[in-house]
Amino acid sequence: MKRKSIAAGVSFLGLLFFVFSFLFLCGSMPSECVRAESMQLTCKSMTIIKGQYAFAGLTGAAVPQKTEWSVTGDCIRIHKASGDGEAGGYCYIRAVKTGTAVLECRAGRQAVTCRVKVLPAAAFTGDFTDRQEEVYLHIFKNDDTYAAFYSQVRLAQMDWLTGTVENGVLTLKGSDPAGDPVTITVSKKGKKRILTFKETSWEYFQQGSTIPLKKCSGKKGYEQAMSGFGSYYHAYF
Repeated sequence: MKRKSIAAGVSFLGLLFFVFSFLFLCGSMPSECVRAESMQLTCKSMTIIKGQYAFAGLTGAAVPQKTEWSVTGDCIRIHKASGDGEAGGYCYIRAVKTGTAVLECRAGRQAVTCRVKVLPAAAFTGDFTDRQEEVYLHIFKNDDTYAAFYSQVRLAQMDWLTGTVENGVLTLKGSDPAGDPVTITVSKKGKKRILTFKETSWEYFQQGSTIPLKKCSGKKGYEQAMSGFGSYYHAYF
């Protein structure tokens, strides 16, 4: 009877030691305990075209400051990534050839990935601008939907417009610069893309007006994104 009591006491003490050890580890390394569920990328899968630059960023309740980005596959390359101590984790990739690859972000023991597919060309994917190069539209496929970023020099920017293609027309919805709902469409007319303000109440957009767009290089679109007009990428955080 005494041996059973001793054994039970030892087992109980062992359980207490395990519990306190776990709590101590979580307390001393909160990033390891919290990030497992909260750390995620802006995209789980992405489709872009050859020559295009694209953005991926960490989001969630516990975005780490120290991250390591890597690529598996030879169709994309890391162009620029956040360094140690920078707020948030982000990475710009460049598509150098067609194929598939995996972009990975590692923070401590946690890792998240994004599958990247690079196409030679696509009707509604890429970077587009008007004749004066004042309007820019950056489009890529985020999982099963399209994501777009609109910027107009000294006037407007609209972040994370999302939508799908139906009957040859891409319909994108989101918020205008005033925070109100906006709907734009993009249709194909020869080599041009016609952007139409389908539904808008913003004073500087005219409902029903159109802007002819042409494709521009991925480098041009990236430079526009980094120039200050395109800081909208980080608005996801």
